[in-house]
Amino acid sequence: MPDETLTDPYAASSAPRAHPLTYPGTRPAASVVITHDAIWEICDREGGALAWQSDHLQRLPTCRVALTVDEREKLRLSRTAFPHLSSVLEEAYGYGPDTRVPVLAIGSNAAPSQMRHKFATTSVPLVVPSIRARVEGMTAGFSSFVSPLGYVPATLVPEPGAVAEMSLQLLDDQQLREIDRTESPAYRRVWVETPIQLETGERLFGAYAYVSRDGYLADDDGPWVMASEGQTRPDSVSPERWFADQSAVLARVSADAGVAAIIGSTPEEIVTRRADPVASTAALRAGGFVRDDNPLWGRPDEIGGQARRYGSLIDARIVSRNEDGTVVAIAGRSNDFLERRGRSVVRLGAAMDEALGHPKNVELVAEALQDVAGARAPRAVATVLRDDDGDAIPDEAIELDHVLRMGLGIEAGEEVRARKVTVKRPRWADKILGPPNSLTLRVTLADTSSTERDVCLMSRLSLQLLGVASGDYVVLEGGPDANGVVSTLAVKAFEVPDDVQIERERVSNGIWGARFPGVRETIGVWPDIPTVFVDASTRARLGIAPQQLGTLRARPARLQQFGSELREMMLLLAVALIGVVTIVPSMVLALALIGALVVGTFALTVAKLRRRLSHPRQRA
Repeated sequence: MPDETLTDPYAASSAPRAHPLTYPGTRPAASVVITHDAIWEICDREGGALAWQSDHLQRLPTCRVALTVDEREKLRLSRTAFPHLSSVLEEAYGYGPDTRVPVLAIGSNAAPSQMRHKFATTSVPLVVPSIRARVEGMTAGFSSFVSPLGYVPATLVPEPGAVAEMSLQLLDDQQLREIDRTESPAYRRVWVETPIQLETGERLFGAYAYVSRDGYLADDDGPWVMASEGQTRPDSVSPERWFADQSAVLARVSADAGVAAIIGSTPEEIVTRRADPVASTAALRAGGFVRDDNPLWGRPDEIGGQARRYGSLIDARIVSRNEDGTVVAIAGRSNDFLERRGRSVVRLGAAMDEALGHPKNVELVAEALQDVAGARAPRAVATVLRDDDGDAIPDEAIELDHVLRMGLGIEAGEEVRARKVTVKRPRWADKILGPPNSLTLRVTLADTSSTERDVCLMSRLSLQLLGVASGDYVVLEGGPDANGVVSTLAVKAFEVPDDVQIERERVSNGIWGARFPGVRETIGVWPDIPTVFVDASTRARLGIAPQQLGTLRARPARLQQFGSELREMMLLLAVALIGVVTIVPSMVLALALIGALVVGTFALTVAKLRRRLSHPRQRA
């Protein structure tokens, strides 16, 4: 009679902990997100099936998750497209992919049933991305003991030339502590540096793995290999080393009389007896089944230590140098201690700087989005930061501020295309007023009330950050022309009415090609950078008309601001001059006072504008 508890192989009741002979359990045939009551398939950035390769490097946050419409509504996510993995994890559960810890699931942790069983009695939410992975130079071997649960558990074993299929899981801090608790003290969590190919096409250079004490099971040909359901034996592994299930390995070792006396003579008896792990190791070693020299055990145990994060696994390098002057490189993230002075900036390594021609400004676009959306892909102009005190970066690196990455819809570790551009603006005022405030803003279509006018609408906070009031002039910087010169335009900026902002947010949920594409639906960004409402004519003159969800930079029109402030101060100065001429009898003294008032008025005007329209350099 079939066991009804196993009708759902992913249920906690089907876990190897409850049915030891099913170890390592049933794994999904795809990369998935494991939750306590659902299994969600992970797709590529366009919602298609993963295929172990990608035209452009794809990081996990930009993958999509195949949720039903009802599941999306329950989690308050996009209804018009599969949400990105970053949206599912951050918006619904609070921990994004980059902050999670990459851990190889070698044995039963790759089975949803075992994970659900482990987390069933805890308050820790079970939301774990589990990505199929091919791990080079390693194999899934057997530990040198019988677990108190009645099976021989897995351990990671080096094997030159081997390629083992496992799962790479991203665990948040609470989940990591829980898994650490279930594995310790029989296991150490060690960092393993080895090439790992994810089903997304991404290659990592390392991850954590749990390695058991006292060696592993092996014979003269090498370590015994643990198969999972559906796997076929590689030609490089002899049949004697390949074990398709738990019963096979238990039958093999219990055929030795000395081992059988300690752990049992059949798989069923072994499960029932559940021999002491230390005694089982001694028996297996006496039977000649154990090889003690697992070099991974000698690596530092990082349980309880500061764990490495998926977001830190970035290979900073130049991907290609192109004849049109553009350079494609792996985008990194800038550090938090740079002296930005109100600007969105990039930093360049020495080789990257030379490849771009030592630019002051660059235009950026996500390489993958350019392939998907073409001319509609958002672009951004950024200032190259040179006078910083930040740490040195790799020669081929390009580091982007968070605002720029959001504007472009790119994740750290993905490919960005950069080219040198020129921003023409008067620099003499910088010596008096300092560099102007600037904001990178997301462009959306103008409201009908502001169409066909040289105006733009933005939020009150954006106006305040620029240092201007509603109705003041701002300078908009768009895209570069054929010569690489960024188009600029001075327009009046007004505060966007609340009803206009709310309505635009309501309708902005389309995909590429829609009139109002949503940033969550297309590039997986939420919350987004500030929005600016700009009409078609202005977008065309700024050179950003083809872009959907494009960006522009805004800065205050300082000449207009200086004129306005000076007019106000001149009125006060005029009143003061009348008083001086009337009260002071000496012409010489009157002229001296007038001169002092003029100089003081100018100095106060400059100080006021400098404080409002620029970010002063921060002193430690």
